Amino acid sequence: MGINLRKIILFFTVLSCLNATDYEEIYLKNGASEVIKTIEKNILSDSFWQKKLEGKNLEYGYYDSDVLLSVVDKDNKKLEVISYSNGNTKSELKIDVIVGKSGEKLAEGDLKTPIGVYELTRRFTPSDPYLGPLAFSLSYPNLLDKHAKRNGSGIWIHGYPLNGERTDDLKTKGCVAMKNDILLDSYDKLIDHKKSLAFIYEGERPKADAAKIGKIFSSIFKWKKAWTQNDTQEYFNFYDKDFIRYDGMSLENFKNMKRMIFSRKEQKSISFSNFVITPYPNSKNEPLFRVSFYEVYDAPSTKFSGQKTLYVKLYEDGMKILVEE
Repeated sequence: MGINLRKIILFFTVLSCLNATDYEEIYLKNGASEVIKTIEKNILSDSFWQKKLEGKNLEYGYYDSDVLLSVVDKDNKKLEVISYSNGNTKSELKIDVIVGKSGEKLAEGDLKTPIGVYELTRRFTPSDPYLGPLAFSLSYPNLLDKHAKRNGSGIWIHGYPLNGERTDDLKTKGCVAMKNDILLDSYDKLIDHKKSLAFIYEGERPKADAAKIGKIFSSIFKWKKAWTQNDTQEYFNFYDKDFIRYDGMSLENFKNMKRMIFSRKEQKSISFSNFVITPYPNSKNEPLFRVSFYEVYDAPSTKFSGQKTLYVKLYEDGMKILVEE
């Protein structure tokens, strides 16, 4: 009973903004297990999440914690910093920038700025004065890039040369560059790189909404339920036919490994928190999303706590995982 009551308290915390169901009445009539069943039915439903997300600005995605997005429009050579806090967005800065060649980055030396969503991994002073007084490195190539066999490195947000104006044709070698006074006096003072993402697109900017984010949430919790219950077939339904694990493991080898693990029938506890769900720009305009969250996994044979990142494709009936870390 103690465990069940703790679960009920957790669920009530998650659903505190909703009053559609009289959980106390269900508890009094049918007990704690029926309350959990009712709440689980809700969180596995697209419509529940759409209602929960009502009133939030979701065009740039969903974030449990405050975040700053450096949104780069490659076509128009613009960078806009968008702040997201509790479902509200605000434009904090709009500036002109220089970017690399058009098109999706494929290989080292193609001089193209990548298209996608990247973490700002480091703030530092470049050793080459041509790259300005300050730089922020991006997490290119990320897992999805590696899955698509894209390579290259050294993609930064940085400044102009310290020894004069740029003398090229106003293109970078794949980075995003801005004037030094703006970099130092505006961008750097605004950006906390540990709480920021770069969102780089070309063509039409992909946008999210409550229907898309709600479908991802319900899919995530259906996937978690199958995982928790060792339901092999249902679990595999969430993986795309082109899935590759972070370490290069193929879908077939991944399935064989999971079948072996699930055959143990271990009881496990899995919890997810601090969600980051971002629409993912791509040249094919496919409905891709980067989904990140904090996972706590507790089973007799394995314990894990840390960040988990999925790159998923959204279909009519839910999501499919392309890459998992």
